[in-house]
Amino acid sequence: MVQNSGYMNVITGVRSSDGSLKTDGLNEVPEEKVSDALATETASMFANRINDELFVLYEPSYGPYDMEIIFVHDLYTQGSRDAWRTTWTNDDGTCWPREFLGKKFPRARILSVSYDACVITNSTQGRMNSLFIITENLMVNFFLPRSKVGLTSNCPVLFVGHGLGCFVIKNLMLKASEQFAENEEKRRKFLENVGGFVFYSPFNSGVKWDLYANESGQSNTLTDCLRPHSAELSRLNEAFASLRRRMKERRKSRFLWTVLTICESHQTSSRKPGSLQRSGTFVTEGTARFDCELFRYGVGDHFNVCKHQSTANVNYQCMEDWLDSILTNSRKPSRNSMPNFDPTAENFKAILPRKLFLKLFPKKNPFYEYAAFIEAAVTFVPQGFGVDVSEDDQKREIAALLAHFDHESCGLRHKEQCCPPSTHCPEGPCHPCKSYHGRGPLQLCGNHNYKLCGEGIGDDSLLSFPEKLSQDPVIAFKSALWFWCTPQWNKPSCHSVMTGKWTPTSTDVEASRLPGFGLTINIINRIDCVERDSAHARVEKYKFFCERLAVHPGENIDCRYQKPFL
Repeated sequence: MVQNSGYMNVITGVRSSDGSLKTDGLNEVPEEKVSDALATETASMFANRINDELFVLYEPSYGPYDMEIIFVHDLYTQGSRDAWRTTWTNDDGTCWPREFLGKKFPRARILSVSYDACVITNSTQGRMNSLFIITENLMVNFFLPRSKVGLTSNCPVLFVGHGLGCFVIKNLMLKASEQFAENEEKRRKFLENVGGFVFYSPFNSGVKWDLYANESGQSNTLTDCLRPHSAELSRLNEAFASLRRRMKERRKSRFLWTVLTICESHQTSSRKPGSLQRSGTFVTEGTARFDCELFRYGVGDHFNVCKHQSTANVNYQCMEDWLDSILTNSRKPSRNSMPNFDPTAENFKAILPRKLFLKLFPKKNPFYEYAAFIEAAVTFVPQGFGVDVSEDDQKREIAALLAHFDHESCGLRHKEQCCPPSTHCPEGPCHPCKSYHGRGPLQLCGNHNYKLCGEGIGDDSLLSFPEKLSQDPVIAFKSALWFWCTPQWNKPSCHSVMTGKWTPTSTDVEASRLPGFGLTINIINRIDCVERDSAHARVEKYKFFCERLAVHPGENIDCRYQKPFL
């Protein structure tokens, strides 16, 4: 954030002349100098708001993300603002999770949580006065369609907390592990995706002196956690340590569900009104070191230990390496971290037997052989086709793929477009006397797609010999699966949409582009979403194939109200 002395000033961990402490936020300033428009502009500079409790600090500009990093702030005082942002903003106004981690992990989605943790309780501040209420609300928020945090298959989730935020995270993990609670399937997937934790100055056994003790007003009961040897905090720490042990055993990895703790190294200043300034260590090594795999001293007092000034900071580099190691180990397949499917031809044959394939396409061209489809499908297993989702999701994806096969090739009867109006080569590269009209089960069209498809399936001759798609059935099916599994320019892949690996951005949600079969219509041929008869035909075919594969079609199967990708 660029500081403007005429409007705002960033002050952390000190008291103003009236004795009120300003922490992790902006000082209160004269109302006439800060308009609502400026506040909105400032927030928009830092993040895209999913809702008033969850902000996107960074996400890939296109395509799916492959990890999520969630930041949770500490307690704050009545004179502070936007702790979700200022907690992670350093002295030069840089939001380091976005600027530093976004460059290190360009395919990451980085979020910051905002919750009511004011140390003073009144009509507008400190209303969420228990960790239980905070985490209950947060879990509901995570599972909302616009948020969808921790629900993407094979996408690790990492948590970063400061002070009280560390215990919000711990309580959230315990809440997700509860039995006989709602959203059981979502909670299970969420826990399986959790990779590890970074905690800045967690006061595990309380603090010896309360930095907030002299704040005017009724104290928020959340500050009870600060008391030495708090019974609630002790139970929480023990339960979280036990959960970590169980999850490590379940994930069969000593790297996952691990904790890196970074503790403050400088004294924090406080001053009572009308008295001398007092300095002391707020969170000591003894209380911070509990239950962690790696402990480090950071740079700064309690409020600045989590504000990395540059990527050259050794503790930032340590945290970056820690996240990288967790990410690497999260992606290693294990018996418990991924569904136990056999990534071989037999797996596809079990879902779609040859006899059923022939019944579904009774008038198909002999060119479209069942064996050719299976051979092509197996080559896309490394891209996740048919192996990293539940059996129902796998059936829905195959049903969706077959529905588009049926629609594009008239029941797998046509190998290529009849009487094409042009060679479909608006600009190079093209080969003389060659036409790049629709061919194969999905009618791949256009010289650009032929070139990219050839590169994708390892056959560079497709641009010079496009006829291969109507001469070799394996290449024909491979061309269709390449398009299905590959993001198209600014569009996600159909595979990621049907398997839950893609999460819509706020722009997508506003355009009604939500995961489901309907979005695959938008991706393959957006015109069909306008021409209702064509879209309806695809939907009916999809429902038919789902019925034959004995699986529910799922949600968002139509594209009626979707806007096209620009």
